[in-house]
Amino acid sequence: MPKKPPRNAFYFYMVDFKEEQRKKGINYGNMAEVAEAAGPLWRDAPPPVRTKYETRAKKERQKYSGSEHKLTSNGIPFAVIDQQARELQEAIENEKRDIINIVNMRTNTLNTMDVYVMDVNCYCKASVDYVVGESTLLRFNVQEGIKDSYHEIINPGSIPVGYASDVKYGSQDLGLNMPDETAKRSNYMQILANIIDYLKQQDPKSDVLPPIFTMPDKVAEVQNFILQMCRRAGEDDSLFRIYQLDTLFFNLINAIRTRPDEGFPKESLALALLKKDGFKYTPGIGCEHHEENDKSVECSLSRVKRWVYTILDSCCPVAGVDAQPGKHVPADFDLESIHVFQEQKKIRNAPSIAGYGQAMSSCNTTLSDHFDTSYSALSTTIDSQKEKRVHKPLRMPKTNYADRFAAPELTEFSGATPLAGRCPTMPGSFTKLKLDDDE
Repeated sequence: MPKKPPRNAFYFYMVDFKEEQRKKGINYGNMAEVAEAAGPLWRDAPPPVRTKYETRAKKERQKYSGSEHKLTSNGIPFAVIDQQARELQEAIENEKRDIINIVNMRTNTLNTMDVYVMDVNCYCKASVDYVVGESTLLRFNVQEGIKDSYHEIINPGSIPVGYASDVKYGSQDLGLNMPDETAKRSNYMQILANIIDYLKQQDPKSDVLPPIFTMPDKVAEVQNFILQMCRRAGEDDSLFRIYQLDTLFFNLINAIRTRPDEGFPKESLALALLKKDGFKYTPGIGCEHHEENDKSVECSLSRVKRWVYTILDSCCPVAGVDAQPGKHVPADFDLESIHVFQEQKKIRNAPSIAGYGQAMSSCNTTLSDHFDTSYSALSTTIDSQKEKRVHKPLRMPKTNYADRFAAPELTEFSGATPLAGRCPTMPGSFTKLKLDDDE
């Protein structure tokens, strides 16, 4: 659709002219009739009148010429989109700054700092809100591992109109039952109170709740779930801070490391390790409902435990903490076999090609001495191999193929008697066949 032409001074003159004529009892059907009637008056209008309407038209053009009034194809101003992007970037920077401050304040007690991890399972997203069917909140620290958890199967009640199919597919994928409209709906106010009490275990009198961590793709779902509960309970949702778990993982392991080769050089590596989900198919760590339906992989309780196991599996060796089955790693892990395998990997045989192993055996040699020794050993070996090799001439053949040989005589076959037929030179072979006329 082409852009509308800007409104000029004559347009605003016609608007005022139409209003004046209406007060006199003269009505026009459309703007074309107004233009025909007001045209001669506009041409004869004095300069002050024309200047008045030209100034008005100029202000109107300037009002809508700025970038803040430009709209997208959906009718949203670009200024609103830019403002949302700036607010999102500021929120990300504030989140990272807050996580760094939390870690720095507990530098000497990071091993005993309790961390809260949350996950939710949603059937689908209905308009603005998510239809939540399960939630889990877990507490752990590096020293003690997983301490406890708060798990809830939620009945959202009635299905939003138009989303029955999405809820059905979501229940099949997540291993949840369909929302039961006949059963009692889950009490969101009670769940919110339980979550607040769970977060205040260390300091019940504190007005500031500790942050809740989750994966980046789960932040929106967890935030919306808490917003729904706060909306129904009349609670301020700004009490809750939902942060990314990979950012905490990156700063935590780099804060407790004692050597420069430990930890992560980039935050993306922490996220990649969490997404790898090395404990994904660990049995027996989900809730009873998902274990019975053989869907423990999709259980929110199993998912938060796997995230924590991944973090502790990397942080415990760095912090010097002995892993305990069921706390730092799954209960069925054979830690002794794992330790033996890790010790065997540390012992590696030095390479022995061209004397390279002998040059590496000395720990006091410098880098240049090492390369000089390796090169000299390599050249000495090659020289010795050249001295030991003896080039023997090739054996000459006994027969002199340069002499001419007479063709052998054909005495093996008797002379062939030419017979009539297709090939006169071939002997007749039908006489040699024993044909029985009676057969």
